[in-house]
Amino acid sequence: MMAVEIKDICGRFQPPVLLVSTRVGRGNISIAEAMIESFPGDIAAHHVCVEDLLPARAVREDLARYKLISNRFRFLLQLIYRVPFFYYRKYLRERFMGQSDLGALAKKIAAVKARTVICVSHRPTFWVSDLRSKSHGDFKLWGVMTEFGPSLGWDFVFWDAVDGVLSPLEKKELGLDRLDRLDFVSVRLPAKKEYQALAAVPGRRDNVLLVCGYWGQADMYRLVRRLSAVIPGFNIFVVCGENQADHEKIRRSFAGSKNIKVFGQVDSLAPFFKECASVITKPGMATLLEAYAARRKIFLLKGMPVAEDNNARYALSHFGAEWFDPGKFMEWSRAE
Repeated sequence: MMAVEIKDICGRFQPPVLLVSTRVGRGNISIAEAMIESFPGDIAAHHVCVEDLLPARAVREDLARYKLISNRFRFLLQLIYRVPFFYYRKYLRERFMGQSDLGALAKKIAAVKARTVICVSHRPTFWVSDLRSKSHGDFKLWGVMTEFGPSLGWDFVFWDAVDGVLSPLEKKELGLDRLDRLDFVSVRLPAKKEYQALAAVPGRRDNVLLVCGYWGQADMYRLVRRLSAVIPGFNIFVVCGENQADHEKIRRSFAGSKNIKVFGQVDSLAPFFKECASVITKPGMATLLEAYAARRKIFLLKGMPVAEDNNARYALSHFGAEWFDPGKFMEWSRAE
């Protein structure tokens, strides 16, 4: 079965619709916003990040601790993504001890009178399915898979409270038997319209965007030094995101260079894609979707283990991406 567009299945979602995303990866927020743009105007849709509605302890565990590990102790992600213990402990704690106060989440769903709740990523799906399994909320619950590969986190949501799943992959590729009893749709996850519009606006081949996610999860300073040496004369637009240390180091070190343009946190990459014909990036989901929608050439850097490994394989096979190599980059940049 071919993947379908979000706009073609909106009839499955009874309004009002509440989309719940997560700040673990700015990309999930972008995907939620793009989904709302795909809805027809007569569907009342709202969007919130689940961390804004969780108790502080849950936010520390889901967001702050994960960010610390992925920034400083990346090797531990191999355990988190592959060993069930970490997800299973959280699942058992909420199933049998019910430690987290989900009152704010329940109030938000009630305030918008949501008949459908769509959770973008397994984290918000976990918390909303936990709430619904306990309160038997009168709404339909859908989860959106936002990786190009199976994710252990999806094994540990409260599946008895989930009605449907949207995935960029086919069901057989996910290895989840639970999906057989649910409404399952393989979809093309959208990018926001500002990126789609850029497909008709080619950027300059001597301009390149370097970005490593909203958290700036790389040694950005080292990357800029390398790029400035191997592609001299190119204008390099560097978006460091929340990586303030490298932002400042690059700003100081390249203060006299007209070719290095460095930025911190930005609301959108669309202005940079407008200038640049290519992007050098780790394989974050939203960046891949946005670059592909804008028809920009994608050169990949090594990203987070497991999840972004899956994303990279998909981008190499389906988005015309290549691993970054100075020789291949220069060959592409000189092509007509």
